Amino acid sequence: MEFVILGSGGATATPRPYCQCNVCKKARKLGEPYKRNSSSLFIKDINGVIDCGEDIADSLNRRNIKKVENLFITHWHPDHTFGLRLVLESCFDFRTNKAVRRINVYLSKRVFKDLENKMNVLNYYANVIKVAKIHFIEHNQMVKIGKLKIIAIGYTGKNSNTFSFLFKEGKKRVLYAPCDTIRFAQKILNLDLLINECGLFSYKTVKSEISFPSLMNRIKELNPKRTILTHIEELELQNWGINYLRKMKNKYADSNFDFAYDGMEIKV
Repeated sequence: MEFVILGSGGATATPRPYCQCNVCKKARKLGEPYKRNSSSLFIKDINGVIDCGEDIADSLNRRNIKKVENLFITHWHPDHTFGLRLVLESCFDFRTNKAVRRINVYLSKRVFKDLENKMNVLNYYANVIKVAKIHFIEHNQMVKIGKLKIIAIGYTGKNSNTFSFLFKEGKKRVLYAPCDTIRFAQKILNLDLLINECGLFSYKTVKSEISFPSLMNRIKELNPKRTILTHIEELELQNWGINYLRKMKNKYADSNFDFAYDGMEIKV
């Protein structure tokens, strides 16, 4: 299995608009790896993308992605879905008023309903201009694409509104859980790779997200062979400094983890 981190940023990309902090200045001046787009992942084996924030076009173009055939949605939040138009309408020729191809979109019925309440676009893309084919995939259900088996894992089970995806090929197992994992209540063991959101360093101030120490404890409990932390918030880097990432790696040296960056290529 081969993956590419398209975006390793948080709810707001780095550099953040208007911001003149050292983190954002460095990202503007030097680009990657300091520049971080909204959290998204490319799966080379199936020309698949998980999530599509507002800057997904830039993420795809920077990696020279030539085709997307499968799109997976974890939850409705804007930084994970508001680039849907850019991904899907790229398959539509407005001159002939016809779709040139369709993209398979995989999500749960609950996430579909949430998204329709917020944006009301998927029915249009699927049934009017026909650039999307909707596939509902619920907790613990599997879809097989090529050699890959992809299993939807609801954070709190069958009634979840946020999902992770487990990828299996042979004996290899990879779990992608990029956001809101404070509510993740599943124990997925025997992982070759866990790609998880980065817990908050400012956990004494913000209680609604998983703390970095709690995340480290979870990694010990799940014991994956390797962990990559994504969804890294610009405001956290601004507050704690870029070098704080290195400090956390040293502090938790007994955990095998790395911080993601845009363009990071991963083979499992």
